Amino acid sequence: MAQVRIVTDSTAFLEEETIERYNISVVPLYVNFENEVILDGSISNAEFFDKMKNATKMPFTSQPSPGDFVKVYEKILEEGDDIVTLVISSGISGTYDSAINAAKLLDIKRIAVVDTTMTSGGLAMLVKEAAEAAAQGKTKEEIVALLEDKKRRLRLFFIPDTLEYLKKGGRIGGAQALLGTLLKIKPVLYLNNGKVETYDKVRTMKKAMERIVDEIPPAKGPFTLTIIHGEAFDTANKMKAMITERFPEAEVIINELSPVIGTHAGPGVVGLCFYAQ
Repeated sequence: MAQVRIVTDSTAFLEEETIERYNISVVPLYVNFENEVILDGSISNAEFFDKMKNATKMPFTSQPSPGDFVKVYEKILEEGDDIVTLVISSGISGTYDSAINAAKLLDIKRIAVVDTTMTSGGLAMLVKEAAEAAAQGKTKEEIVALLEDKKRRLRLFFIPDTLEYLKKGGRIGGAQALLGTLLKIKPVLYLNNGKVETYDKVRTMKKAMERIVDEIPPAKGPFTLTIIHGEAFDTANKMKAMITERFPEAEVIINELSPVIGTHAGPGVVGLCFYAQ
């Protein structure tokens, strides 16, 4: 029986230790500055946000080509393994189309592509679930079934410091109606069926974080959550303290956003990913 290898895209922003432990292949997206193209994750976030703040023109992002996925797929298939690919939501990126088109060019029977309807920390959580299942010897079909169940229960909420990045990047979705009101409110946004929508509107960052934490379901034992942020280290740590005070049994992971997601969400964004019961 063929083993299963996991492929994902760079917006999961996985730790190098996780990539090496599970032999995960990562296909990068791109950040396009006026005179330079950067592979997502190839520079630190500190360098990236500094470059973005000093750019005369806002960068834009682009998806991998089918050819980018073909290069990765061919090597794995030649080694005799099947593939499960988890990608950023098709509602905010064309990466899914590139991944599925690449699979069709090669051997669609040996390659499964899952539209996670997630990105960033949410995508990373699903990738780790898939990688662990593959390590346990699960088949491609079993892993896909697991992911379809998990992604339905996964929640991703976030609080942007400003909506300007989402607006300029064209990813503002259902939060469009909030433009022009930011001086009065702090928006709580979420991924709803893979698209950015407004969840609530509150007055302060503290209340916005409390609003998200209120959505965490009662726990029956230890569980894991992922806090995501651009360069909002202090805010992320405040959210962690808020969560651990209420849920001492929780393992709280803090992840930075990849530059591609940071382009759209901005350096001041903070968010939370967790499974609903």
